[in-house]
Amino acid sequence: MKRPVVLVVTRRTSRKHKFIDYVGEFHLHLLIRLRTLPIMVPVAEGARACLSQYMADMRGLLLVEGEDIEPKRYQHEQANIRHLEKTHALKDEIEIRLARHALRHNLPILGICRGSQLLNVIRGGTLYGDVQREKQSALKHINYGEHYDDYRHPVSVVPATPLAKWYRRPTLLVNSYHHQGVRRLGRHLQAMAHAGDGLIEAFYDPRYRFVVGLQFHPERMLEEYAGNWRVWQAFGAAVHQASAARNPKRTRGQPRG
Repeated sequence: MKRPVVLVVTRRTSRKHKFIDYVGEFHLHLLIRLRTLPIMVPVAEGARACLSQYMADMRGLLLVEGEDIEPKRYQHEQANIRHLEKTHALKDEIEIRLARHALRHNLPILGICRGSQLLNVIRGGTLYGDVQREKQSALKHINYGEHYDDYRHPVSVVPATPLAKWYRRPTLLVNSYHHQGVRRLGRHLQAMAHAGDGLIEAFYDPRYRFVVGLQFHPERMLEEYAGNWRVWQAFGAAVHQASAARNPKRTRGQPRG
């Protein structure tokens, strides 16, 4: 079986003054488990020229963590400038171009953490520059201490949404690694979960095969809720459906052209 391609854009770090592009193995492992073919798109100079070839094979797009999104990409406020941390303009550009292509062709998109924020921006939404400071919330959205990975906070699930179907419960305890977040949802996007301070933690666009944004990381909580795996299963199923739609099998007796 030829596996359908899911693109995921890398994140850049440096080691001994050399740039390294990487994607977390949690994501890659799950994409392989879903019988898709993960292809990493580098945030390297010259990558723009390769995007059309990447797009030709893409059957799904995974948008994951990374730096702050540049405020010029959306209708920003002064707080977005004041609280801005490190950005990466090339990563923004590559992911935006890939996501717009995916939307034009109804290819599945799963946005996680920064990926959900970028997806919201592409649909015309806006972001908080720093959720906790701007909302003056007692709720932590990131814990920089020793409980960085095991910190959880509750969210309320909106009934009759895909998230409610996947998790089958009204509330969840989710991980949290972000300081930016959705201020205003973009066009046609519908909320699926809210934190206690009102922040939107999940959304989707019902007009598409699969366009989902999650502020939390289900791939890091697979043992905690069955719904965390169901999210990925739904994404994988949508990718295979998109692949079948774009590459219909030739029936017996069909002319070869």
